[in-house]
Parts: sequence; C-alpha cells; structure tokens
Amino acid sequence: NWDDSLGPNPYAALPRMVMLTYQLPDSIRQIAMQGEFDGFDLNIFFSAEGEGRKARFKYEDEVQKWLDLIRGSFSETTVDHLKMGAKKPPLPFSHAPLLKVLNHTFWFLPSVASCDAMENLLKQRQNVFYQDYQIVNASGTKAGIGSEAIPPVKRAMGKNPLASKSITLSCGKLTTGVSIAPWTGILMLRNMTSPEGYFQAAFRVQTPWVMRGHNPNDPNNEEIIKELCYVFDFAPTRALRQISDYSCRLNVGEQSPERK
Repeated sequence: NWDDSLGPNPYAALPRMVMLTYQLPDSIRQIAMQGEFDGFDLNIFFSAEGEGRKARFKYEDEVQKWLDLIRGSFSETTVDHLKMGAKKPPLPFSHAPLLKVLNHTFWFLPSVASCDAMENLLKQRQNVFYQDYQIVNASGTKAGIGSEAIPPVKRAMGKNPLASKSITLSCGKLTTGVSIAPWTGILMLRNMTSPEGYFQAAFRVQTPWVMRGHNPNDPNNEEIIKELCYVFDFAPTRALRQISDYSCRLNVGEQSPERK
C-alpha cells in the first residue's frame, strides 16, 4: 500500500516469504516419533555421531530417503504424485519453479555432528544430484567465529551467484545478524523452542538481492533478482505453533489470538 507520492518504495526489493510445510511419509518419520502427543522430532531424526569425516547419522537410511524425497525421487511417493496429478505438493528440489530459484539454500541442523554427517552423506556417490552444489559446512570451530564464517559461503557462490549453486549447513552460525543475498531458501531441520530464534533464522533468506548497473544506458538502474524466498519445514505442527506464538507476542494490545 505504498504511496508513490512519497517517493520510491523502500520495501520494493524485500522478497515475499513463502512457508511450505511437509508431513513426511510414515516409512521415514516413524523412527523419530515420540509418544502419542509429542509427534515427530527433527532432532532425533537428524541425530548423528562422530565428527569430521567419521560423522554418520544414526538413521542414515531414513535421512537418505529424505534426501531422495525432497528431490522428488522417493519411490513410495511417486504413485501418490501420479494420482494427484497437477495437485502434487511442490518439493524443494523437484518442482521446476522452485528448483529454478533455489540455487543457494541454508540447511539449519541440530548439531555440529549433524552438519558433518550431512556433508558426508551429500558427497556420497549415490547423491549425484547434490554434487552440483558447493557444500559449505559452517559449523563448529572450523567455520570460524562470528563473521569469519561468511567468506567461505561467498567463495562457494563465486563472482556470479546466478551461475553457481551452494548448500550451507549450520547448527547456529549465520542465523543472526547476517545478510547473504543469494540465499533464497532455508530448510528447518531442527527443533526450535523459541519462535524468536526460529524467525530470526528464517529472516536470513529475506535479505533483498538487487543487481545494479546491468543496463549500460542507465548505470543507476536496479533489477530485483529475488522476489520470493522460502522456508521449508518438515514438522508442520511445530511450524504452525511457532507462527502462532510469534504473532501473539508481536501485538500485545490485541486480546484475540485469532486477530493477532
């Protein structure tokens, strides 16, 4: 609702955030179900042991199925997708419109061991698809402290992020106060108790990405590269609870939770 008489809209370059939540197939999620009401636990699902090159997921088979699922090649869902036709859910790395914009994504995992294990698994020979992506493991002491973790991410993206692909793995670093414009999606792969922490991480992908000076006739022209950004969550109930808690805290004057 920006009033153009006030000048250029300062929010024009801010991408719209789209949140997609997924209920995983039972054959994948059953190993991380906690009792009748606690539901699916991401921290258990992505739990890992060891460090560095020796790190492995406790449930590596299921995590591999999850990697297959998000690129649309998990066999158990193929028949469902055929039945659903055009209504099939857009999976991050198989849905053409999403795949086109998800060149650079941030994967938020539970621990350093999980980040190491994910890096190792992505580099295994069966995961040829993911080997098109530069994997940046921004976890633990090896990633450096604070802003020191940023240069490896930018190096992986290269001079032209439109022509490169990267996946950044982290369990805490780069989730606050960091602006890396080419990130277009975040995969929430861990439990979060604080809605502030959840959205603080999610907003990393909402950084505007604008290119200037592409038109030689108008060096001041701007092209908005990132119009949409995505949050992918694989624990739908948890994700909706975070939104509910966050919105209730934003507006303390309004009494009705529905209006908030």
